[in-house]
Amino acid sequence: MSTSYFSDLYSHPGKYLENHLTGCSKIINEFQKENDIELINRDLMSNIVLITALCHDLGKSTNYFQTYLLNESERKRLRGMKETHHSLISAVICYFIAKNDVEKYDLKEDERALLPFISYVVVKKHHGNLDDIMNEVVLEDDEIDVMKKQLDSINMDKFKVLNDNLNKIGLNAYLNKEVIYQYIDNIKDELKHIKKLLRKITKNKDISKYIYLNYLFSLLIDSDKSEVVIGDNIVRRDINLNSNLVDNYKKLLAFDENMMNTLREEAYKEVNDREIDLNKRILSINLPTGLGKTFTTISFALKLREKLYKEKGIRYRIIYSLPFLSIIEQNAQEFEKILKANGVKIDSDLLLKHHHLSDVKYTKENTEFETDQVKIMIEGWNSEIIVTTFIQFFYTIISNSNKTLRKFHRLADSIIVLDEVQSIPSQYWMLMKELLLAITNELNSYVIFVTATQPLIFKEDEIYPLIDRQKYFVKMDRVKIYPVLKSEMTLNDLCNMFDLTDGRSYLFILNTIKSAQEFYDMVKDKVPDEDIVYMSTHVLPYERLKRIKKIKEGKCSIAVTTQLVEAGVDIDFDVVIRDLAPLDSINQSAGRCNRNWGGKGEVYVVSLADEKGNRYSSHIYDKVLLNITKEILSKYETIEESEFLNIIEKYYNEVSNSISSDKARDILDAIYKLKYDCEDGTPCISKFALIEDGYYKVDAFVEINEEAKELWSRYIELKEIKNLFERRNLFDKFKADFYKYTVSIPSTIENMPADVEGFKYVNYESLKDYYDKETGFITRGIISIW
Repeated sequence: MSTSYFSDLYSHPGKYLENHLTGCSKIINEFQKENDIELINRDLMSNIVLITALCHDLGKSTNYFQTYLLNESERKRLRGMKETHHSLISAVICYFIAKNDVEKYDLKEDERALLPFISYVVVKKHHGNLDDIMNEVVLEDDEIDVMKKQLDSINMDKFKVLNDNLNKIGLNAYLNKEVIYQYIDNIKDELKHIKKLLRKITKNKDISKYIYLNYLFSLLIDSDKSEVVIGDNIVRRDINLNSNLVDNYKKLLAFDENMMNTLREEAYKEVNDREIDLNKRILSINLPTGLGKTFTTISFALKLREKLYKEKGIRYRIIYSLPFLSIIEQNAQEFEKILKANGVKIDSDLLLKHHHLSDVKYTKENTEFETDQVKIMIEGWNSEIIVTTFIQFFYTIISNSNKTLRKFHRLADSIIVLDEVQSIPSQYWMLMKELLLAITNELNSYVIFVTATQPLIFKEDEIYPLIDRQKYFVKMDRVKIYPVLKSEMTLNDLCNMFDLTDGRSYLFILNTIKSAQEFYDMVKDKVPDEDIVYMSTHVLPYERLKRIKKIKEGKCSIAVTTQLVEAGVDIDFDVVIRDLAPLDSINQSAGRCNRNWGGKGEVYVVSLADEKGNRYSSHIYDKVLLNITKEILSKYETIEESEFLNIIEKYYNEVSNSISSDKARDILDAIYKLKYDCEDGTPCISKFALIEDGYYKVDAFVEINEEAKELWSRYIELKEIKNLFERRNLFDKFKADFYKYTVSIPSTIENMPADVEGFKYVNYESLKDYYDKETGFITRGIISIW
């Protein structure tokens, strides 16, 4: 269109409103075309998606908004005025246009009412977070009055040009002042009818409305943000990934001939040579630690992706999710090695890491995106393979947040790998089961559990094993577990339990930072000539990485740590001693012992207590899980590795029969009711917490060396930049390095550093008052965990 045909109404500075709405409709159409799902009638879905995209910013036509946008001198006055807001009036228009379209289809009464209402909610909330759905059926009289004032302010000549332009794209609605006045007058009656219907519908335990609302909300907010910041370059490339990439890579590697490698190869072939049944959507790879689950899983995911494309013509995304940042880096590196070895150019739209410390960089076909564009691309999971955290994944499916729900539509037609799935808290098993079933059934996806200790989220007949796990567990003979649980033990007792100079390497895994620090000091006094490593989350990430490297290189014989080494840290010791923990955690700890099967390793499980007899384990673990573990282990004097599987199964059966699912039921009930948020303390979706910390934490930056000093100076210089958006973009460029010198500390410690520009700040000169170079941040007045 030539500029003479534009409405002269703007959505953003320099951008015509119809250009933005048309751009959004094109992007949302591309997003939807990627998916082979049928939440509702396909034609109707396409229509609703289009209507939602074309209507979502119609309220920007008001003179209030146009003046706010284009007249800087008026901006401050207009910013806080309700008349300047555009979402509600846009939602009302969207509702009636969607309603007119829905009525053309043969639908049940609840669908006929709910589908346009969900479009209304999605448009109304597209700049914020989702709320309790029952709040959305209430409109106050002053809101009606504001919308009428907004309508009166619209230049209808310009609006007619806008309407005509949108009709050319497919809006198929002829809007004028009289029509929109009628919409505004009628909306309260419409909402009253929907309120009655919602009370009836939300009593049904039906998760499909939640999936549909999240999907449509996700499509709109992703296309909206992408159109403004990225434009047309958001469109997905058709990238073919050969299913034999891992096979080809393995041929380049040299493997020693030993029992471990023989079993790894057997397991790899068993999983990847089997015929894939596309009707099986919940899958599992359950293998002992160290048996090559990563290679096996990546290869299977690629083969499944290829088969799905051949049979359905859909390019499935692979979403590889893990609980810890350290494992994410390791797994992303494995993907990179595999792709590079096959001569595949790695752009960000092929392989993407997403967590809160991800590098803010995105490349696509020799184009490197600007910083503001990069965040949109990364946070929207614009890639074929996404390696991310459990936090990112689970808060995408259970959240009211605009930011996290934005990528919800990427779950459709995806292969979801949940690695170390035993890390999901048992109190949420029931919730996860219902949501994962909904994602596979409603969004046409696949889920693969990968673990050495498979929890009972699904019953045996509900999950399809890709491997005969029994065959591998019974052959394992790397370690023997010695439960020493007849009575509690002090740290001093533990220190005197072993001859730490006998030539073997020792790993002590304790439950709290305080106990680990005290024990580390004892060990140093006992064997001053030994090279000892200490690790906890109070040690700066910069230092932790150096210490892990030292352990891997065999340069230390003793390590004292908290449980941060349980998974994702590929280290190996002759003897592992673990303070009492749930059995799945103990199994992970055992995976740090004699990992590569050189002789026979020893794992000791003890129950440590302080001078008052209080168990350290009770500070962080559920009492029920601890008691079940202790009861099972106390029946054995020793446990061979070949027995692990049967014992873990006993444990999970006991857990399944004993745990309370009250929290899961509360969140699930909120999902059925579409109760995204609440202010009255009742259960709602926004209250979901995957990890529940025992105390509130704050971030402290520690100036431990010259690099840290330079990074802090760069951070402080940013504060001179007035533009918040520019400031964030510049910080993103060195954020990953900055956080290497940051630790999270309890907010109630007595020795709290000064607050400087959003961080607790420890400068180099006062380092000795706050930070011990061996044991990390010094906390006074609290028992720290992890």
